[in-house]
Amino acid sequence: MGIHRIKSFLYIILLAWGLPAECTCCLTEQYFNENILSYPFSFFDTGTAANQPVLYQYEINTESCASNLLSIEVEYKIFSPEIGISSYETFYTGNIILNDAIPLKYFTNNEIQSASGPSIKGNAKLESLISYVSQSGKMPNGKYLIHFTLNSSDEPIFIVPPKIIEVQSPVTLELLSPGGTLSELSNAYTFSTVPLFTWFSDYCPSCEYAIRVCEYNQNEHESLEDALVEWSLVPMDQSQDYHSLGWNAHSFQYPSVGHVDLEVGKYYLWQVRRSFSTALDVNHDYSGINVFEVRSPDKLQLDYSDPYLAVIESIIGTDQFYLLFSPGGDLERFTTDGDAIWINDDEINIEALHSILSEIKAGNATLESVRIK
Repeated sequence: MGIHRIKSFLYIILLAWGLPAECTCCLTEQYFNENILSYPFSFFDTGTAANQPVLYQYEINTESCASNLLSIEVEYKIFSPEIGISSYETFYTGNIILNDAIPLKYFTNNEIQSASGPSIKGNAKLESLISYVSQSGKMPNGKYLIHFTLNSSDEPIFIVPPKIIEVQSPVTLELLSPGGTLSELSNAYTFSTVPLFTWFSDYCPSCEYAIRVCEYNQNEHESLEDALVEWSLVPMDQSQDYHSLGWNAHSFQYPSVGHVDLEVGKYYLWQVRRSFSTALDVNHDYSGINVFEVRSPDKLQLDYSDPYLAVIESIIGTDQFYLLFSPGGDLERFTTDGDAIWINDDEINIEALHSILSEIKAGNATLESVRIK
């Protein structure tokens, strides 16, 4: 019976603790925009504060506060190793005076009435911050810690748990394959009419990617940019500028159905758009433009010094073999190595290739698929 009473008592206490108590002298978060990757420096300029989008909103509860001399202190700190700030540094403080005559129910970043920063002279970390924002017009990547304190006669009576926002605005967006610049066109080609488009971007899990693919005709287009604004193969819907690929995408397989086929002997170009939210709006970054030619595989270009390549060609078929092993293919310059191969996830001696080919020719076996690992 005693144990039962203890369990019941603990249950009641934990349940009561889990229920929010009514707050009558505090600040309560209503909204905070944490899903942004870039802050313009103007957000910390009180001269333009009234014109800024709302970054946060807090409810003001002062019903049981003992004093009428109330104010809200705002403090921003930065941690940004990329510019040499390896510990949190205060770079902005603001104040909101609460007036009984015109009571505020809520406050946002637009209600800050006075603001200042610490002395920069002799502070190498803050000097590097000022240098960065003067050149870029935005805050650097890093973590931002934001404090709100409710003061009575300049003494704290309620401290809001600090908010930490991580800002990681991406920089690099580089196209990998297929293609290259216009000056590299003689070596920018693929043997596939359904190529895999790949690109590199620095870490950005909140970025959305989109692609545009167009035909390029050197006799009709004055530049790659001129061709890019013409009729697009991707997206097929000409009312769209780019074909959306979703979040954190780094490749796009050209569709084998449902789109206009790429043709051997023609030139094509492509570009990737990267989008992410900033404190002001949605930012779009654009890669360079890659151009490439679709070529027909040339059997004379292949290296048959490896005796097993001819057997592999007979097994998988000439078209697929040229697509994989010709220059520009996924297995260009690849040769067999060692005496083992994998068939249906089973390791067997490479000499078995001849037996497999015999079985296929006799109609006793068929090739279902080829996978590259």
